[in-house]
Amino acid sequence: MAKKVLIVDDEEDVRTYLNSLLSNNGYETEMAEDGEDAFRKVKEFGPNVVILDIIMPNQSGVGFYRNLKKSEIYSDIPVIILSGVTAYKDFFARERGGLPKPQEFVEKPFSTEDLLSKVEACVK
Repeated sequence: MAKKVLIVDDEEDVRTYLNSLLSNNGYETEMAEDGEDAFRKVKEFGPNVVILDIIMPNQSGVGFYRNLKKSEIYSDIPVIILSGVTAYKDFFARERGGLPKPQEFVEKPFSTEDLLSKVEACVK
């Protein structure tokens, strides 16, 4: 059974690229364009890992991450932060307000091999 990856990014081109990359490497994928949409998809899709952008409309990646990690049901889902805003790497580098740090932080632009290896490590 294929592992499930939820891709959360407000840029359609990024979502489409990641969807193709992950699908072509044997993952089942679902996409969301902001944090609000992502939380609905977590409930419906049940991902094994989330790839999460930070800067998005409606609900940011930070807001989504906070809600996910505070949830008794979904807090164990690994999260890979994928962002072009490197200042957030320091923000997520340690626990804040009782929230654990994400499993990985990947800077845009990213290496496909690096991202795929991090996804694989999260779903093992």
